[in-house]
Amino acid sequence: MNREEFRKLTIFRQVEMLFEKGRHVLSRIYLFYNVHLYALSGFYAEIWYRQADNKIERVITLDQSDVLDLYDNQIGLSDITGYLEPKE
Repeated sequence: MNREEFRKLTIFRQVEMLFEKGRHVLSRIYLFYNVHLYALSGFYAEIWYRQADNKIERVITLDQSDVLDLYDNQIGLSDITGYLEPKE
């Protein structure tokens, strides 16, 4: 599945796909959200979870440059390059 196909899925199916076939890379806190970064089939996606409501509010896809900008204090380039390989 490529990035565009993933974007066309419902949020429920996107989350299901990330949990089943994605690799959890990192997590971060942003305001009221726990944001979880996953790698899936050559792209990255974040799950935005609001703990106070026990609800996933959104799923967004990211480029590698976005990941480096958002997670630069937690990860080095050598740590994420292996995650871009598609899972069989």
